[in-house]
Amino acid sequence: MRAAPLALPLLVLALVVPVAQALPAPTWTGSVGHTLAVVGEPNEGGWSIAAGALWPLDLEPLSFGISYFAEDAGQRFSRFTDVNDGEDLGVVLDQHRAAWSLSWRLDADLAERKGWRPFASSTFGYYRVVNDARGQIQSRVGSAGFSLGAGLRHALGAHGALGASVRYHRLDNDVLGRFVSAGVDWSWRGGH
Repeated sequence: MRAAPLALPLLVLALVVPVAQALPAPTWTGSVGHTLAVVGEPNEGGWSIAAGALWPLDLEPLSFGISYFAEDAGQRFSRFTDVNDGEDLGVVLDQHRAAWSLSWRLDADLAERKGWRPFASSTFGYYRVVNDARGQIQSRVGSAGFSLGAGLRHALGAHGALGASVRYHRLDNDVLGRFVSAGVDWSWRGGH
């Protein structure tokens, strides 16, 4: 009976490893940048980070995989005053808003020209929006969402590429309905 909890993970591993070895090496993607055009409050934006893994489809030039986003919508400050005498005690962080997402991703690499390759991208998945103040979570909301993006990368050697991308995000909630992220974009194609 004690061996039963170990048998299931070993069975899953035995089934997954051959499938993973049969897949071609993925193309790893990422970007680091800034969010902007945030709807709602706070809305000054912040860091934007993305990472993904894409596998080629039989329908060239398409690739499909997963993507992770971490987006900072901004923070709001307010003045803190003494309740007894009204003395101004300074500025304090009132609210911070951020979102993360785990999504399916579909990319299309367009024709390369002089080392530059434009691409289009779309995602659909789960977004989690969190409001916090001074480390204490005030509220959380999860919803479906999608993004549409485009970018341009220049080849760096046989496997790498570096460029820029812009992505529009639309969430199915009223807390953080939509925003744009822009950043430095990279990719690395696996294989030998």
